[in-house]
Amino acid sequence: MVVTMRLALPALAALLLASLAVWTQFGGDSGLFRMTFNPSHREEFSALTMSNPHFEGVDQQQRPFSVMAQKAIQMDKAGDVMDLEAPEADVTVDNGAWLAINADSGRFMRIAQKLDLDGAVSLFHDQGFELHTRDVQVDLGASSAHSSQPVQGQGPSGNMTADGLDVLNGGKRIILLGHAHLTIYGGDQLTEAPKP
Repeated sequence: MVVTMRLALPALAALLLASLAVWTQFGGDSGLFRMTFNPSHREEFSALTMSNPHFEGVDQQQRPFSVMAQKAIQMDKAGDVMDLEAPEADVTVDNGAWLAINADSGRFMRIAQKLDLDGAVSLFHDQGFELHTRDVQVDLGASSAHSSQPVQGQGPSGNMTADGLDVLNGGKRIILLGHAHLTIYGGDQLTEAPKP
C-alpha cells in the first residue's frame, strides 16, 4: 500500500497540473482567476527602517562620538534625517573622559551632526555626574547640549536643580539656567547655594 501510494500521489499531482495547464489554454474561463498589480507611488516605500543602528563620527576637534538606537526610520530620500527609538549617544572628550546621553526618542540629522532628544533624557559623565531633564538639543559637532526644561542632577559633591541647562565642551562646563539651586557636600559641612 505504501509503495503504491508513493508512486500514485506524484503521478496524480502531475496529472492535475497538466489538466490545469490544458484547461487554461483551451477554453478555461480566465475571468475566474484574475491577478492585478496596483502601482503605488515610490514615495510610499522611500522610508527605510533599521534595527539597532550605529552611527559614528568626529566632532569639530576630531574627538569621536557615536549614536545608537533600538530602531531608526529614514525620514528623507537622502537618508540624512533619522527618527530614533530609544537613542543613546556617547561623546569622548579630552583625556579620555566621556559623556553619555539617552532618551525615549529622538531625531538625528547626520550631516549637521545634531540630535534632538524627546521625552525623558538622562546625561551621565564619567566623573560621576548625572543629570535628568526632558527635550534636549545636542550638537555633536560642538560637543554641546541645551535644554530649557527643568533639570535635576547629582554628583560626588552634591545635588542641583535648575530651570534648564547648557552643556559645553563635552561636559567640561555645565551652565544652570533660570532658578538654580545647588547643594554641596563637603566633609561634615553642608552648604546650600541658591541662585535667583
